[in-house]
Amino acid sequence: MKVLKSWLKEYVDFNWSDQELSDKLSYSGTLVEEYYPDNKSDTIFDLEITPNRGDCVSHIGIAREVAALQNKSLKKEPLELKMSSQNASSAISVKVNDSNACPRYLARVINNVKVSESPDWLKHKLTKCGLKPINNIVDVTNYIMLDLGQPMHAFDLLKISSASIIVRKAKNGEEIKTLDGEQHKLKSDDLVIADEDTPIAVAGIIGGFNSQISNQTIDIVLEAAEFERRMIRASSKRIGIATDASYRFERGIDSSCVEYAINKAAKMMQELAGGTILSGIVKFESDKEVNFVTFDEKKINNLLGTNLSKDEIDSILRNLGFKVTGASCQIPSWRHDISIWQDLAEEVSRILGLNNIKMMPIPKSTPTKKSDYYYKEYLKDILASMGYSEVYTYSLLSDKDLAEAQLSAKDLLEIKNPMQPENKYLRSSIIPGLLKAVAKNPTFDPVLVFEIANIFNKKNEEPKLAVVASGKSAKESIETLKNNLGEIISGLKIEINEIGREELSRFKIRKPYTYVFEFSLKDISKKMKLSNKDLKLKINKDSIVYRPISKYPSLTRDLAFVIDRKKNSKEVRHTIYQVSESINRVELFDEFASDKLGKNKKNLAYHIYFQLPDRTMDDKEADGVVKKIILAVENNHSAKLRK
Repeated sequence: MKVLKSWLKEYVDFNWSDQELSDKLSYSGTLVEEYYPDNKSDTIFDLEITPNRGDCVSHIGIAREVAALQNKSLKKEPLELKMSSQNASSAISVKVNDSNACPRYLARVINNVKVSESPDWLKHKLTKCGLKPINNIVDVTNYIMLDLGQPMHAFDLLKISSASIIVRKAKNGEEIKTLDGEQHKLKSDDLVIADEDTPIAVAGIIGGFNSQISNQTIDIVLEAAEFERRMIRASSKRIGIATDASYRFERGIDSSCVEYAINKAAKMMQELAGGTILSGIVKFESDKEVNFVTFDEKKINNLLGTNLSKDEIDSILRNLGFKVTGASCQIPSWRHDISIWQDLAEEVSRILGLNNIKMMPIPKSTPTKKSDYYYKEYLKDILASMGYSEVYTYSLLSDKDLAEAQLSAKDLLEIKNPMQPENKYLRSSIIPGLLKAVAKNPTFDPVLVFEIANIFNKKNEEPKLAVVASGKSAKESIETLKNNLGEIISGLKIEINEIGREELSRFKIRKPYTYVFEFSLKDISKKMKLSNKDLKLKINKDSIVYRPISKYPSLTRDLAFVIDRKKNSKEVRHTIYQVSESINRVELFDEFASDKLGKNKKNLAYHIYFQLPDRTMDDKEADGVVKKIILAVENNHSAKLRK
C-alpha cells in the first residue's frame, strides 16, 4: 500500500523525518519521489500491511498509528453538506435480504452532476498511490477508499430498474458483465447488488457494466456498505477477481466510519461535479455488536517483563482508540484482530517499543519428568536394533477378522456408526493385525515385526506391546528379545506362544514357525530400570558417504556359507561389502543351525546385488567379484562355501 506523507498530515501533525517515520511505523518505507518529477515536495511510503491489520490500509489508519506513537489526537474535519429539501428515499429504495451477509448498507442520491476529468491535485494523489484516474465521480470513490479505508461505488441512477436496490444472494447460473468487460457466471453463495431485473454489481468486489458511470450520467446513487468478510473472499477467489475493494472488505472495514465516508464522498462530488445532494441517507443497519476485553495490568506486565502503571497502560490503549473503563476495554470498530487480553499486551509493547523493554534472562527450570512416551520410544530402539520392524495396523476388526482370530463379538466394543460397515469392532489385541502383516510378506524370512498401540475392552483402553516373529529362525530371535527386555523391565513376565498350524492356515501364513507375545505397557516408566543418561540421544559420529543411484540394471548372485554358530551375520555382510564398490546391496535371506553342517555350525545365505554407475555389468565381471567374496569370507571368518 502506498501512503503520502502530505496526506497523513491532514490527520495528524508530526515532525519526524521520512526515515524516522519509517522506523517508528516498523514498515519498510521506500522513498520513490524520483519516479514523480512533477512533484518532489511529497514523499511516498510503500508499506506492507499484515493481513490482520485491515485498519491500516488507509491514510487515516496509518495516521492513527502515528498519532498514538506521538501521543497526539487525530484531526478529523467536520462535514457540512448542502442538501435539497427532496428526500433521497423518494428517488431510490434499498432492501437487504441477508443481514448477516450485509449488516450495513447506505445510499445517497446526487442529481444533476457533470461527469468530467478530475482536477490535477486529485489525479496526482491517485496516481502516486497506484490508481488510474477515470473521472471525477469514480475518482472520488477511490480517493475515499484510500483516505478512510471504505470502498465505495457509484451507480447511474437512470440505469437502475424501478429505482430499487436489492442486496441478495445470486441465483445459480445468474450472469453479470463486470466493469472489466468480462462475463461471469454466479453461484448462490455469491452476494450481489441488484435492481428489480438483474445484478448491477458483485457485492464488495466489482461493479456491473450495465450501471456504470459515463459522461452522459446525470443522477448518481452513491453506495457505502459493510459486507461479511469471508463471503467476499470466497467469491473473489471463485470468480477470479481481486480488487482494491475486495482487499479491504476481506480484512474488515471500520463499521462506524461508513456514514462519515459516504458524507465526505458526497461533499467532494458536489464540489468537483456540481449537482444537488438529496436530503437524508437511505439506509439499512442491523444492530451493532460492541466487543469488550477484560484485562489486568499485572498480567500484561508479567507477560512483557515491564513495570507499567495502570494509567500508563490505559493511556497507550486510549491513544489507539480503545475505550478503557476500569478492567474493561472496548475494542474499536476498526480493530478486527483484538479478542483477548494478550492482544492488548501486544498493542502496549509495540507502542512502547520493543527496544525499550529490558531483556531478562529466562529462569532455569528443572527438567520435567520423563513421560511414558520416552520409555516407549526407548523400547522401539531396542526392538529395531534387534532387527524388528515397527508397523501400524488397523485398530478396527471385521467379522472376517474375528473368524480368523477366533474372537467372540460379545467380548468386543462395537461402534454404533462405523465409517465402513464391515469394520465395526475395536480390537482387544494387536496380534491379529500383526499376523495379517506377516501373511502379506510371504517371500521374506524371517519376518520380525512389532507394534505399540492401545487395545480396547468394555471397561477401558490400555497400551500394549505386541511382537511377532515368523520364519525358520523365529524362535531364536524372539527368545533373545525376551531376555533383553527382561533385563531392563522389572517384574516382566512374557509368555511366548507358538501359533499352531490351524491358526496359521486361517491367516494364510505359510512359514513353518510363528511366535508371538503381547504385554501391557501401563506404568512402563515405573517398571523400566533406566537412568536419564540411558535415554539421551545417541549421535552417530560415523561419516556417511552417499553415491548417485545408478540407472543401469543390477545382477544378483546367491551365496551360502557354513560358519561358526557364534559368528554374527552382520560381520560377514560387512566383509562382503568391502570386496568391491560394485556390490550394491547384501541381504541375509536364510540363517539356521544344524549338526548336519558340523558341530556348532550354522548356515548363512545372502542375496548379493551388483551394479555399476556408468554401464551394465556383465556376467564375467560379476563372477570375478564372486570369487573375491568367497575368498574374503573364507579367510576372515573361517567359513566354507556351501555347495
